Parts: sequence; C-alpha cells; structure tokens
Amino acid sequence: MASTLANISLTTRLAPKADTPNNTTKSIPTYNHHPWRSLHTHHSKRANFAVYAAPDTEKMSDKVAESIKSAEQACADDPVSGECAAAWDEVEEVSAAASDARLKKKEKESDPLETYCKDNPETEECRTYDN
Repeated sequence: MASTLANISLTTRLAPKADTPNNTTKSIPTYNHHPWRSLHTHHSKRANFAVYAAPDTEKMSDKVAESIKSAEQACADDPVSGECAAAWDEVEEVSAAASDARLKKKEKESDPLETYCKDNPETEECRTYDN
C-alpha cells in the first residue's frame, strides 16, 4: 500500500518583514568543528615532550641541609612568625622531594630486568624498537 506523492511542493514563503526595524543584533556563535586542529596550524607532525633528569640525591640532601639552616636563621628572632613557618614548610617540601627521589632510585635499582639490561643491552629481552 505504498503511495507516491506527485506534484506537491514543500517550499514555504518567507515571513514578511516587521514594520519597525530591529536595532538589536545577535551574533551567531562559531564552533570549532575540528577541535584537534588549532587556529595556528603547524605542519609538523612531531610531538614535543619535555624530558627532565632525575634529581641527584646528594644534591637533594645538600638542599635539605641548606633549607634547615635558613629555617633556623629565620626562626632565631621570632619562632612564631609567618616567615619562620614558611621556612619550615620549605624544609618539609624539600625533604619530601629528596625522599621521593631516593625511593625512585631504589625502585629503579631493585628491578632485576633494569639491572640486567644495563649490563647486557644487546640481548633480546632488552631491545627497544622505534616505530
């Protein structure tokens, strides 16, 4: 029971303009339909990554000792001042960073595959492939 439409127009007429002009203008928002494309496209397909070296634990322990000395100097005059509290907060942050660095170094050294690959980089287990 299919029926076909013939000679039917689906167009509509435009609405007539209003007699009074509309002074308000509306801006139509533009959307970025391709969010992975930026406005400033660079034609390079390389990914840039910042690589940081692990902090040396000896340098970190020196920084902890220096921050303790500066905190003691800051607290010599007024032990309840805000400057004293800030100095000891800095000591806490530096010592936590040193502790984290020691743990990371210990974890890296405790991995048997890492130590094996450090001694035998040409073995099949230690090969790395670039895509």
